[in-house]
Amino acid sequence: MRFSSLAIASLLVFSANSWAARDFTPQAGTWIVSSELDGKPGRGLAIDVQGNTFFMQVFGYEKNGDATFYTATGQLDGNSITAPLVRYTGGRSFGSEARDGVEDSSPGDVTVSFSNGLKGSVQFPGEAPAAMERFAIKEFTPSISNPLAQIGQRGLHLLILDKDLQFKQYRSAMLQRDSQGQPVLVEHPGSSAMGHVLPCSLEPDEGQFVCSAADSGSDIDSLRFRIVGGQLAGQITMKDSPAQQLTVIGQSDSAVNIANNQRQQQNYWSVVIPGATVTGIPMTHTHQLMPVNGTWIVQDELTGKPGRGLALDVQNSTMVLQVFNYSANGQPTFHMGSGAYGSAGVNSLASYAEFALNQYAGGRSLGGPAQSAHPVADAGPVRIDLALNREQPTPHFSQRGTVTFPGEAPKAIVRMRLDNQPSLADKLFGEWYSHSQDIHLVFNQENNGVVLSSDGSVSCTQKNPDNLDFVSCVKASASDNGSSTTPYPLTLPLLNQGSNWIQIRDRFGNLQGLGNID
Repeated sequence: MRFSSLAIASLLVFSANSWAARDFTPQAGTWIVSSELDGKPGRGLAIDVQGNTFFMQVFGYEKNGDATFYTATGQLDGNSITAPLVRYTGGRSFGSEARDGVEDSSPGDVTVSFSNGLKGSVQFPGEAPAAMERFAIKEFTPSISNPLAQIGQRGLHLLILDKDLQFKQYRSAMLQRDSQGQPVLVEHPGSSAMGHVLPCSLEPDEGQFVCSAADSGSDIDSLRFRIVGGQLAGQITMKDSPAQQLTVIGQSDSAVNIANNQRQQQNYWSVVIPGATVTGIPMTHTHQLMPVNGTWIVQDELTGKPGRGLALDVQNSTMVLQVFNYSANGQPTFHMGSGAYGSAGVNSLASYAEFALNQYAGGRSLGGPAQSAHPVADAGPVRIDLALNREQPTPHFSQRGTVTFPGEAPKAIVRMRLDNQPSLADKLFGEWYSHSQDIHLVFNQENNGVVLSSDGSVSCTQKNPDNLDFVSCVKASASDNGSSTTPYPLTLPLLNQGSNWIQIRDRFGNLQGLGNID
């Protein structure tokens, strides 16, 4: 089903508020003040946007140099928000008994504005506005999990938008290396099985691929894109209009390599990469199961009261973790560490990272002079585990795991949901594309628990209460032999990752991608 840009825009006016819809969604994970990215410890931001709900954890320093943290939350109005920074005290320290934190004070308001899904500005109390950006890991060690030095094949879903940032067409592609070790993109137009090979080069400073299809037979003229945290964004020109640069958004959800009778795979949801070339039957396998980056919380500490939080960010084969917690005296602090993240071993459906958690001091306070921090203590090792359990009613290993803090037993952690979606309509309303079925539609109607597409041809229900991630959708059609239905199964994504459908816009009309990143 195809709609014009104006039709899509009109169909998405189903939000009950008056906020302006965004042309992108800020990527969840670690952000930094651009001018403070100097290779030394400093301040940072853990940002999470779900729907119109904004949540930010700030790790910084008191005027006496002690590490501290603040939070800010509220509803985005278009691309910006002004909200109070809040300080807490009295919460749990590593190895302590269970303690709830309490709100202590606010040093003033913070204003955050986004220009796209990877860049923006932040103004702390007592400071001028400063540019901020998504922290991106750029390292070039060849591996299955590193798109900048890809081994094997990485599956890509490309959504090409028109000049009005409305869906135009879909392409699947594989990022891989040629016989000379240079990056190439094998793209498939529509549902075509025939692939066109686009030679590419890598701009290492930007972490950006530049591909040309001049001699390939593809209708693509050129393509520039980045892959950050499982999302793809860039610009594309087509041969029929080479002067017109269009925006591309998309996903990089899995990668696979077959070598030495072993299958290596990285994935956000499924343990199979569609379209991958497999020769022979591998005898062993390893899996790197990718969590959804952003705000995580210890499950039994989710009490509705202030407590500890985790900002988890996995890029390539590296995990970066900030823990927002408290000192033994109840004062707020933070710990941070990073290390290698990968498979727990051959033939294991588990992945893990283990590294030291460090504490810092001496960095810049709110409104204070620019200065770098320094490490002051090693709190001990932390371990994060994710594993696929096929007996679970949901396939989303990417939303649950286990943390082992220093001096504590392992505890279950879950990805924090900020955008309340109690009904199926809340989950499905918006614009979608199914690459397996080649269907583009808008869900914007609900009748007694059944969610309908804008033209009424596709209806969706949740029939299995034990598996709320699975939605049964059917398309009704008429023929000379009477009416018939075609099943279109939909697995609900977790924050638009790990699904056989891709959400293009949410129920508020916000584009679910990084937007124009130039």
